[in-house]
Amino acid sequence: MQKVVTASEMQAIDRSAIENFGIPGLVLMENAGLAAACLIHEKVSDLMEKKILIVCGKGNNGGDGFVIARHLFIDGVTVDVLLLGKRKQLKADARVNADIAFKMGIPIHEVSEKNLKDQNHLFRHCHIIVDALFGTGLSKPAAGLYAKVIKKINAAKKYVVAVDIPSGWDSDSGRAIGPAVQANITAALALLKRSHLLFPAAEYMGEVQILDISIPHAATETQDITVAWLEQEDVQSMLPKRSTNTHKGDYGHALVVAGSKGKGGAAGLTALAALRAGAGLVTLAVPESCYQALEFHPLETMTAALPETKSGSLSTQAIDAILKHLEGKNALAIGPGLSTEKETVKLLAALLPQVECPLVIDADGINGLGKNGALIDRIRTETVLTPHPKEMSRLSGWSVPDILDQRIERTQEFAQQHHVTLLLKGARTLIGFADGTVLINPTGNPGLATAGSGDVLTGLIAGLVAQGLSVPSATAAGAFIHGMAGDLYAEAHHEIPLIAGDLLNTIPEAFKRILT
Repeated sequence: MQKVVTASEMQAIDRSAIENFGIPGLVLMENAGLAAACLIHEKVSDLMEKKILIVCGKGNNGGDGFVIARHLFIDGVTVDVLLLGKRKQLKADARVNADIAFKMGIPIHEVSEKNLKDQNHLFRHCHIIVDALFGTGLSKPAAGLYAKVIKKINAAKKYVVAVDIPSGWDSDSGRAIGPAVQANITAALALLKRSHLLFPAAEYMGEVQILDISIPHAATETQDITVAWLEQEDVQSMLPKRSTNTHKGDYGHALVVAGSKGKGGAAGLTALAALRAGAGLVTLAVPESCYQALEFHPLETMTAALPETKSGSLSTQAIDAILKHLEGKNALAIGPGLSTEKETVKLLAALLPQVECPLVIDADGINGLGKNGALIDRIRTETVLTPHPKEMSRLSGWSVPDILDQRIERTQEFAQQHHVTLLLKGARTLIGFADGTVLINPTGNPGLATAGSGDVLTGLIAGLVAQGLSVPSATAAGAFIHGMAGDLYAEAHHEIPLIAGDLLNTIPEAFKRILT
């Protein structure tokens, strides 16, 4: 897993490299600028025929820009530097590199609000712009000259290389805090930052490349970094291996309690997804009005009819039957299509504290929890909750905007407070664990925003848990596989026509790609 840091964590790591390991800041700046210059060589064809404008601020990010300018200039590339301010205003390492560039004869254009219009030709005639204004150092909206230059960078519509973070984006939240640069490629220095991955910022990063600037691993270990980027090899290591001498009983039995009148499809999707995840057996328990339709489809599941209310949702009279069906089960998935009818919510309140196998709760199961106050803390077994932001709001009492503005923090807080595994859906899906760790899932696309998609995810997680995966591993792997299944469909067709049933057909290819 790739560690993902905040701006303050990265600053502390830099400080540790300098103070504890004796690596001068000037060396780190040199490594950053050289690595970024090499990246430009790698990504831009016919570089010698191109003109590059490097836009530098007065801080360390600007210092990185001067190092880039020097290395490209040495290689024979046509380079201009646009410095927002005067060279004599620069300090420490940035000043050292600016002075070297000046002595080498690299054109440095000192710009102010008064002469900014005089530099329009630089934006007009360049082919590539390197954004070295702020990096992770921005804490307030760019204003004045800086805001105008950011707007000029975007208006120029040239190929933009951002150093560390495109200027104008908050490094931690994924939000713009004023005018913000749109990059074609972002050179992430040393480690991924949260806004490389969180939307809306992620959409403006272009391709993100992590550059090694030779910070010792031990310097990184000085920080308790709790956020990580989930990778395919991580998921591969989580998935179970099958022996030749085996039978269906070796791969667990999942119970799916779902559906209500008019929403039986959600139950069927969940059950089939649990089977696609590799569960040996799946029993689908539904209200009586759904039973007949689902007894023969899906063919591969066992079915059970449960007592229902007059409107066709589960009745409190179903509790004993569900507990009986839970005997010998390895996982329970509950919630898809269940409804939030008053009596069904009462059933949840009475049932959930009695469950002993791992629980995966989704959709109306989550909505039911939200109506029952402290019910979540009465659950005794390992539990996965899979809300979208609106369901998360009902569950937590936080507003949707608050959740969206602090997705990582809210995921972390809720999972720790209630000792659950929390999968917060969205772009990107987050998985929070009771120990405070949060994983960012890289897979998935807008096509997954379709009815039934979440039901498939619930079934995948339950099917993996039934096979013996730990609840955290099953949740992380389920999210990754679910997103990859959507990506495979979009790759072959398009995002727009994707429906939940298509995921059931692409899950096998997702497993194949991960495991081979």
